[in-house]
Amino acid sequence: MTAPTIPLGSLALGASGTVVGYRDGDGIRRFVEMGFVPGTRVTAVRAAPLGDPIEYAVMGSHVAIRRDDANVVIVREVD
Repeated sequence: MTAPTIPLGSLALGASGTVVGYRDGDGIRRFVEMGFVPGTRVTAVRAAPLGDPIEYAVMGSHVAIRRDDANVVIVREVD
């Protein structure tokens, strides 16, 4: 059974997912430039004290993104 897709901002800290696509909207190109391309593994590393932004590890880099912005990226959780 395949795991359901979720917005990147809903990925639990320490969990990983594979990028499967994007929600319609602006800013998709920015995520592609940061390495959030379909098929890429991304891990939620940590969150700021108030929960926003969230730090993600993707393609050997760490980037911090606001939760609302991260929800543009759709991922499928992996073990």
